[in-house]
Order: sequence, then structure tokens, then C-alpha cells
Amino acid sequence: MNELVEIRKEAVFRLNHCEVNPNDNSLSFLNADNDEAKAESVSVQPKFIEVLSYLARHYPKVVTREELIENIWDGNSYVGSKALTNAIWHLRKHLNQSQSDELAIETVRKMGYRLLIEPCFNEADLVDDLDLFQQAQLKITQLTRLNLRLMLAGGVALLIMVTGWGYHLYQDSIRYVPTLKKNLTTAAGSELYPAVSPDGRWLVYGSRSNNKYSSLYLKDLHNPTKTPKRLTSTKTAEIRAVWSPDGAALYYGSEHRGEDRCYLTKLNLDSNEASKLGACYSYSSAIDIAPDSSRLVYIWDAGEGYGSGLYELPLTDELARPKRLSCTENCSYRDRDLAFSPDGSWLAVARRFGNISEDIFIINTKTAQEQRLSFGLEDIRGLSWHQDSQRLIFSTENSGVRNGFIVGIDDKNILPLDVEGLSYPRSIPNSDELVYSNYMRDYQVASFALEQSIPTATFPLLQVEYSYRNPDYSAVTQRIVYVSNETGFNEIWTSDMDGKQRRQHTDLKRRVAYPSWSHDGSKVAFLAPDDKNEGNKIHVLDLKTANISILATPYLDHNRPSWGWNDDMVLARSKDGITEFYLDNRLPKVINSFDMRLGKVISEDKLVFTRLEEPGLWMLSLSDPLEPTEIINGKDFGEGYNWVATDKGIYFRQIHRGYQLINFWRFNTGLITPILKLPSGSIPRSGAMTYIHNNNSLLMTLSQNYKRDVIKLQHKLLY
Repeated sequence: MNELVEIRKEAVFRLNHCEVNPNDNSLSFLNADNDEAKAESVSVQPKFIEVLSYLARHYPKVVTREELIENIWDGNSYVGSKALTNAIWHLRKHLNQSQSDELAIETVRKMGYRLLIEPCFNEADLVDDLDLFQQAQLKITQLTRLNLRLMLAGGVALLIMVTGWGYHLYQDSIRYVPTLKKNLTTAAGSELYPAVSPDGRWLVYGSRSNNKYSSLYLKDLHNPTKTPKRLTSTKTAEIRAVWSPDGAALYYGSEHRGEDRCYLTKLNLDSNEASKLGACYSYSSAIDIAPDSSRLVYIWDAGEGYGSGLYELPLTDELARPKRLSCTENCSYRDRDLAFSPDGSWLAVARRFGNISEDIFIINTKTAQEQRLSFGLEDIRGLSWHQDSQRLIFSTENSGVRNGFIVGIDDKNILPLDVEGLSYPRSIPNSDELVYSNYMRDYQVASFALEQSIPTATFPLLQVEYSYRNPDYSAVTQRIVYVSNETGFNEIWTSDMDGKQRRQHTDLKRRVAYPSWSHDGSKVAFLAPDDKNEGNKIHVLDLKTANISILATPYLDHNRPSWGWNDDMVLARSKDGITEFYLDNRLPKVINSFDMRLGKVISEDKLVFTRLEEPGLWMLSLSDPLEPTEIINGKDFGEGYNWVATDKGIYFRQIHRGYQLINFWRFNTGLITPILKLPSGSIPRSGAMTYIHNNNSLLMTLSQNYKRDVIKLQHKLLY
């Protein structure tokens, strides 16, 4: 096709035996023997047709994602990024059906997309062949647009002259600020939670490095080649610290492993003297200090029965006790992260609703009034205020991908920074730049054959570029159900035992999680957020009808679902304990008050499960559910989710310093046998494990850990 020939946006065109009509947003699949006979016609979303038409008009060029978002979604990358991925997926699904094995749209890595089938346009749709009247109309349209642009440019120029050249130059300087990233750490460890001192000279961060436990490190940014200094002992664990406003001290949580205690600690940097301020929840818990140095606010569990939440500790009175700020009764959320604004007017809080929804709130520190800034985020990984105290920078993980965003507290408009991997951002004081930890993690379902004559390692089930996780196998259907972000959202997919014959079963675009097969293989239970994104519900997918139902429940939060023996109910944890949820819309029934993590019904009367606060593997009789029995001692079994029961025993993950083991515990002997040794962090805490009896193999979620460095970011949205 001649690149100089202009083609109408609404032009009808052909891709082999598929006719694309932008006028009615249809794809018509023509009969192979008779090009005039339409065998099938489907309607698709207008944006999908716009994408396909744009690729066709620019054939055979590669079109970047940015160009497509700019021309079809008016440059709105927050909406357009996911929408474009979704559009490409649906277009491939339709077009590939009519093109046999020929791929219709190619993904050119790190560039964009290219149409692989040459489009055929009608001659009448080429601008060069328009009749004189049409050419005149086109000229008039072009001149009208030009005049409008000139008038607009004149108005803008006049406005700029009125408001002053100084403002004009300032805006230009912001508009053309490049996105620059500079590595501040390059060590082999995993550097997290960076924070720069108030004078901009020192960087503190946590890193495991080669030590037994994580420690805090101090790096001189004025002497970047100088080796960072370890601030804390190798006998304790620290990873997250906050600077005092004068830069003289650091505050952090410190876990003393010998005492099995966590202490809130102040470290005076001049004297290197550390003093204990009180108890803390975890060395990685969120913490921040008020800009006037009057108080600390941090995440803690005081053992009052309310669970973890925000606590305030005054620093002006040595005898002061921590005061709880979070909700205590009938709470539908958990506070997980926090940050004071530089002027002290606001406290930003990240709140988790259920286990797959999290959003940002800001609290006025004078009036205690709250505002909600976001709706329907997935997993917040760090909060920080801009120096103007009017914008909040945060990181969130969406369907397995981490990125950074900025939101104004007045307009609540969320804008993407488009920096993949951005985690735990922290603004540099008195600067428009920030530091963050580069955290990129992909998930895959890996297979491991048991009792091999030639031992081998795990290998990926699917050879795809997307993240996929949480497998569960059905011996009845001989298929694997799992979660994949192939469409840009975490959805339910299935495949055969070899990872082939893949099928997508949901299109909720709402972050589904933790699928579980029914025993008869006809249904899949899973979790997905509720309509308000303030919790999750148990959903049931009927594979025969493709219908999805939501089980009746008064609860906002449910843990991983599993099926009863007769598939007439689903078991999951609620805030009241182990609960049965029924498929006939009866109200659920609490059978035990234990805080179950994951349970599996292995016979008509036996439930095997793990507990939130108690290590070990437990068994419960469903006919007499009040007295559970510990079947594997907590000293040997500390796993929550990465385990699977078979007819002979239990396969489970065991964590050691520097590595992980897959072990097997036999029912008849009670002996534990190591099966597979993996690097530390290979199997994520929130993973899943399933057993394929047909070929005596295990499937599990594996994660690929990338090196996490601290990076300084310059970005136009931060100015």
C-alpha cells in the first residue's frame, strides 16, 4: 500500500475472508467458496474496530502503543493502556478463527503492534481517487480545521502574553522534563524501603544482602562510590526506617530473634546509640513521624483483640503509651500503610478490604475527617506525599504488574507515572524527585515430576510471556484451572495437563483469585471483589453453562475457597471462623471459630487445614468440628498455602535460611522426606500447590525474583 495515500477512517476493508466495517462496528466472515456470501457476522466494541482500522491504514508499519493510545483514547494512558491490551486480545480471538493458523496481529516486543495480513480497501476510499466534489469537501474540512487551530493558537498566544512570559517558560520547562532514572544501589542484595535524609545527603534502606537477617544500610549520596555502612546488628532484623525531621535520628522496628520480640527503636546517628521505645508488630511494618517531631504513627497489634492497626506514640512524653487510631469494632478493613504530608495537615492511609482490594484514604490531622482518594485498587506497595502536600504518590500492583501513580487530593484524578516495577516510593525532601525500590516479579505455574529415574528441576507448564499462578487440578476433567493476566486482567483460565488447549472462562476485569475445582469437575469456586471494591465474594463458575453465581453471605471478606465432599457447599474462612457457604442461597453456617488459612476436604467427614496464628497441619471431623487434631507438628510444618493432600500423604513447602524444600509427609509412617530443593523466594508465600495423579507430578506457583535496586526518579508529573 502506498504510504502517501490517505484512507478514510470509516473505510470498509477486507482481511482475507473477514470484512471489517467501521460504520456498524462489525466483523463479517465470508464464505471461502463465495466471497459475497457472509457465513457469520459479529459486532465488537467501537474501540476494537478503531484499533484494527488504525493498524490497517498504517500497514505494514509497526504502530507503537503510545501512538494507538494517543489517537484512539486521546492520550489517556491510565484508561488506554489496559483497554488496548484487551482490544488486541479480543481482535486476535476473532481474527485468528478465520485465518486458520495465521497470526493476524503481531506483538513487536518493546515497540508495538503490526498487522500481518495485508488489508484490501475499496478504490473509492482512497483520497487520491475521490471525485471533485469529495476533494472539495475534504479541502474545506482541512481548511476549517486549520483555521480553528490558528484561532486556538492565537488565543493561547494572547493568553500567554497576558499572563507573562515567565509563566510560559516555567510551563515549558515542566513539559519537557525527561523521565530519568538513576541507580543509587547496585549491590547483589534486595534493597527495599529507601528514604533520603532531610538534607538530601544520606540514603537509608533495608537489605538482606549476605547476612542472616535484614539490616539497615546508610549510603552517602555525595560519595556514591563509597561502600554503604551497615547501621544495625546481624543478630537483629530491620528493613524499614523513617528519618527524624532534623535528620539526627532514625526510627524503625527491630526484631530481636533471640528474644522473639520486636522493639520500636530510635537510633541516634551521632552517638550510634539505639534506644527501645516500646513493642512493635513487625520489622517491616509501616511507620512515619509527624513533621513537627511530636509523634510517631505506626502499624501495631497491641493484643487487645482488635488486630493490627494504626497506633500513635507521643514523643514529647517519655511515659506516654501508644493510642489506637484505627477502627476497633465491626471493622470492614485493615490499615496497612501510612504517610504524613510535609505540612502535617494530612495522614494518608492505605486500607485493605478483604484480601484482594485496597484503597487510599486521607485523614485531616486537625479535624480527623476522612476522604477517600481511590476506588478498586488491588495491592498498594508504598505511599509518599509530594512536597506540595497536595498530591500523593503511590505504587500499586495490578494483575501482577507494579507501577507508580500520582493523585491530587482535590480532583482525585489518578495519573500513571508509567514506571514499571516502581515500589515503595519516597519523595526526596525539598525536591521534585523521589527514590523507589525497583521490584519486578513474574509468576508461573511450574511442574515437577515425582519419583524420577533421572532427577530434574521444575519446568514451566506454559511457555508464555504473561504471569500465571494458583493452579488446581481436576482428576475428573483432567484439566488445570489457574489465574492468568494474559488479557491485562487476572482471569480464570484452564488447560490440559500439558499446558495446551488453553481456554479463558471469565471476563470480569476485576482481579479474580484462588480458583478451586469441585470434586465432580463441573464447577470452579474463586474469589473476586464485590461491586463496591470494599471486600470480596465467593463466585462459582459453572463450566457447562458458563454462568457465574455469587454465594449468599453477610461477610465482606472470605479466604481461599474449597469444596465440600458432595459439592453442595464451599468452605472458607470468614471473620467468625471456618464457614460453610451453600449453593442453594441458604445463609452460611459457622462450624468452628478457628482462623483457617486453607482447608481441603479429603473424605466425606475429614477436613485438613492450616491456621492463621498457629503453625502445624490440622484435621477436623465435619460431623464433630469442635476438636481439631494436629497431624503434623508446628515445628516441622509452618506453611500456610503451599501444600496439597494426596491419598498417601502431604506435600508441603518448608522454608530454610537461603533455600526452600518441598517435603513429603506420609500418613502411615508420619515420616518427612525432602523431595526438592529450591532457591530462597522461589515459591511465594501466597502461592498454591496441586497434585496430578495421572502422571505423578506436582504443580506449584513459582516466582522469578529480579534484583531490587534503589533508583532515583525524575518525572514531569512530579513537578
